[in-house]
Amino acid sequence: MLYYLLVISRRKILAQNNKLVRSLIQNVKKGNNSSFEQLFQMNVGKVYALCLRLLADPEIAEKLTVEVFLVTWRKISLFREGILFSSWLTGITTHTILEWIRSNNEIWNYPDQKKLKLVKDSLIQKNTDPFEIDIRLLPGKERFVFVLHEIENYTDVEVADLLSLTLENFNDILQKSYELLNLPIDSIDKKAYIQSCLNSLPQIIQPEKDIWKYIFTVLDKEQNSLSNKLDGNSKKSEGENENDQKKKKFGFLNWKKK
Repeated sequence: MLYYLLVISRRKILAQNNKLVRSLIQNVKKGNNSSFEQLFQMNVGKVYALCLRLLADPEIAEKLTVEVFLVTWRKISLFREGILFSSWLTGITTHTILEWIRSNNEIWNYPDQKKLKLVKDSLIQKNTDPFEIDIRLLPGKERFVFVLHEIENYTDVEVADLLSLTLENFNDILQKSYELLNLPIDSIDKKAYIQSCLNSLPQIIQPEKDIWKYIFTVLDKEQNSLSNKLDGNSKKSEGENENDQKKKKFGFLNWKKK
């Protein structure tokens, strides 16, 4: 009975959240920055967590979290009903990161051991979850495959396609990530054990910097630029209409000039 009540309560909360999100999205489409800030505050921890796990670098993760929300604001008009906003945002995050790494191929290389030790020591000092530390210390390909497949629940085909891998390559890299994380590979209880490890990970990690201020500054500039452009086009259109009207009214003068 208690479980049933919990499920009903959770469904009500999700329905309310979805209703709020849809309302905020409609306002954002009308250019409301306050509504976009609410969407940002509701999702920034999830976006940053994904960026941080994939990139294993807080500075770059913050930079790309900013870029994700700028892209989201620019493309919000393309968002359609029937799609979960969180899934849509995850897709934008993943593709934004992949676009970035295509011009930074060194991310696929095995990290320098001295740098690894510094990163590990820093994470331990911050009381970071041990499994979280191990994930961030994985080499690039193993980290991407494991995070996208095991944490973000992308299918093997989707991950292989995103990373331009064959399914055989994907499986090899995934197995290598299990080995590096000391996870069981052939155990019957493998899934249960991996899930117990994943359950220890925080779903939300907040950036250390207040990145909203920068995002708002960029949005404000873009909106002002768009507004000025529209005003300019409007005035130009009005001027053209006036000229057309004069030509019609004084058509004989135009004919004489010819």
